[in-house]
Amino acid sequence: MTDHAADSNTDPVALIFPGQGSQAPGMGKLVYQKSEAARRTFEEASDLTHLDVAKICFDSDADDLAETTYTQPAVLTTSVAIVAAMREKLAEVGRQVRPRLFGGHSLGLFSAAVASEALEFRDALFVVLERSRLMSSFNADRPVGMASIIGLDSDTVRQICEDATRSSADRVDVANHNLDNQTVISGDVSALERAMEAARSLQAKVIRLKVKVSSHTPLHTEQAAEFAEIIREVPLRDPARAIVSNQTSELLASAAAVRKEFEEQLRSPVYWAENVKQMAAHGVDTFVEVGPGHVLARMVKRVSDSLTAVSLDDAEVDPVPISILPPQAAPEAAH
Repeated sequence: MTDHAADSNTDPVALIFPGQGSQAPGMGKLVYQKSEAARRTFEEASDLTHLDVAKICFDSDADDLAETTYTQPAVLTTSVAIVAAMREKLAEVGRQVRPRLFGGHSLGLFSAAVASEALEFRDALFVVLERSRLMSSFNADRPVGMASIIGLDSDTVRQICEDATRSSADRVDVANHNLDNQTVISGDVSALERAMEAARSLQAKVIRLKVKVSSHTPLHTEQAAEFAEIIREVPLRDPARAIVSNQTSELLASAAAVRKEFEEQLRSPVYWAENVKQMAAHGVDTFVEVGPGHVLARMVKRVSDSLTAVSLDDAEVDPVPISILPPQAAPEAAH
């Protein structure tokens, strides 16, 4: 198999894709208005899902957009639309970006799989709708939520979660290791609120996330097993360039590896800081966030100030500000 990371025909660039929580009213509207490729993406999503995805993205308020059955297909569609617009814009000026690696945070891994050609957009939409259905059904029977703890190391947060957990029906766990001092916790609202209060007592900054679900914890073992059955029936290909695993930070270079990652995703923590360090270890020095917001780009800079990180969503006039992309590297001469 080709060594994806060491391929000299790539640029030292990673395309990274945000997940649930990055959504915001109006997301994708500028790229929809300015790019034919983006419009086709939104129209395809609406045809396949029987939802008006553009209307959901552009006209929903923050509370409606936080409904996971809307959030997940909306974030996926916006991210894939921005990829399409970026490639359309680069083609117009005779350029291309040859990413060395692809990354995604939780839901963002499905966008990464589409961008890396491991997964067709139509199949990604189907999978994400099923994923949101499973997560919403769990939430319907059990009040759950997520919160970000800033200013404490992950070991301290893990202990807080253990102390706040009273039983298997009243528990909270670490879900995302985003930075050395930023951890996301997930679980039953009662336990979550106890953990949030304990973190505040240690002078941490605590932010309740704008999601109405929990994820990436053992709470979802049953949903993960059902999701695994769904994933096993979905066509996958080897990615054109490797995707970095949220769970292990290993490079996923085959369809089988990508499938296994998705099968375990709902119950497995996300190690984002390690993802960034792994990409940097493979020579990536520029991270381009593709999707709504700029949360991932900001976190990359906090992992290491020697890395460059930009968001294609930081656009005010041009829907895809390709000027923020790194200069096109000249291809090496053949020997």
